[in-house]
Amino acid sequence: MYVVKLFDPWKSPLCTCPPKYSLAPYTGCGHHCLYCYITSYIRNGFNPRPKVNFLNKLMRDIRKINPELPISIANSSDPYTPPEQKLRLTRKCLEILIPYGFKILLVTKSSLIVRDVDILKKGNVAVSMTITTLNEKISKILEPNAPPPSERLKALKVLIENGIPCSVRIDPLIPFINYNIEELRKLVKELAKIGVKHIVSSTYKVKYDNLRRMLNKFPNLTEKYRELYFEKGEIIHGYRYLPKKLRYDMLKTLASIVNDEGLSFAVCREGFTELNTGESCDGTHLIPIRKEVRLV
Repeated sequence: MYVVKLFDPWKSPLCTCPPKYSLAPYTGCGHHCLYCYITSYIRNGFNPRPKVNFLNKLMRDIRKINPELPISIANSSDPYTPPEQKLRLTRKCLEILIPYGFKILLVTKSSLIVRDVDILKKGNVAVSMTITTLNEKISKILEPNAPPPSERLKALKVLIENGIPCSVRIDPLIPFINYNIEELRKLVKELAKIGVKHIVSSTYKVKYDNLRRMLNKFPNLTEKYRELYFEKGEIIHGYRYLPKKLRYDMLKTLASIVNDEGLSFAVCREGFTELNTGESCDGTHLIPIRKEVRLV
């Protein structure tokens, strides 16, 4: 197929995602998140551009899609990256897929998604929203071109009020920056109050380009990160991870907070599946079935 591909996160041995498709209307993402790994794999990764003849290629692909598998939009490029405001390519994509009854998981950190509530609430659609912190000052440094956390919370509230199930990625957990137990407790309580059902999390994984960006903004962490990631950490599938016990303790703490609020929890590419309480790690289990599949 041309643009709809079976999801494969570079064959990571720690990926526990159920079988699904990956679909991205754009190459690259304009949110410019410091921790993002996209620039390790995609040239000019922070320069989002629409895929050539995307909609025509999508129309060809939908004849071959297995309707049993959900379609994740998108995993390496936010479908509501800033150019979507004018280009509306993601919306056009949804206008094609939703009437056929395909199961869709929209993965984003943008409040722009509320623009499309009118069609999302009619389809087999769930949303996974990333919120790494409630601290807007820290968020502006980590995710400079993304909407602030307050706008994302408002977007979640609108989505849920319109019957669209939502999970949230508190991802990544970054030592000395957004890993603060009391702040995480406040975030999870707020999400539970809004009606979020599922939380996904992982720890910050180092690639050389994202580390360079992180230390440029947080130079005081240079020695701490050298110790944690290069002296005591481990390399797994091309990424530098925090020491295993530290990762486990961080994620177990968050899992406990999440479970106390009555939400389900899952880790992403961490290996600690005993912490998972959700039916899926990625939130695809939340996708409602409002439409029967209509053959193309």
